[in-house]
Amino acid sequence: MPVPQRALFFFEEDAAIPAGEKPLALQPVLSRPVLEWMCHSLLRKGVGTFFVVCSPRFAAEAKACFPEGAVVSASEQHNDLADFLDTEETVLVLPRAAVPLEEAGPGFAYAASGHALQRAWKDRMTNNVQEAELVSGWLPLFGPETIAELEPLFRQRGFALPGEA
Repeated sequence: MPVPQRALFFFEEDAAIPAGEKPLALQPVLSRPVLEWMCHSLLRKGVGTFFVVCSPRFAAEAKACFPEGAVVSASEQHNDLADFLDTEETVLVLPRAAVPLEEAGPGFAYAASGHALQRAWKDRMTNNVQEAELVSGWLPLFGPETIAELEPLFRQRGFALPGEA
């Protein structure tokens, strides 16, 4: 599978997020949103175009996780997603918040061409994307308690975003 040029992030459904709270991808890890860690990891690997599936309620905050100049869209509109997927480029799909962790095996993140994803999601109306390949290196987050468990590991490893010491 070619290296992904695009990445697609899914936030939880708006109805699943209690009033006054944020999606898991916007929760902090070492004082930075999970999404910021995700995007910086992907930028270092050459991913250049991003799409965040989220409601307008969180779109501005999601976009703020990306550095200036990054090509990023945030929308919950099917047409916007279809436009993003109108490509043969490889798209990495992260169906939930995750942190980059080299030793994480393949499991829930996957990649396929944008057109393959379109066909599966629109024409066949399935999440079973036959052309997709599982991608390793991502540890899914299931709640704030998972984040709390991982923070000591990240501190021990000296994780930092670009520009931080």
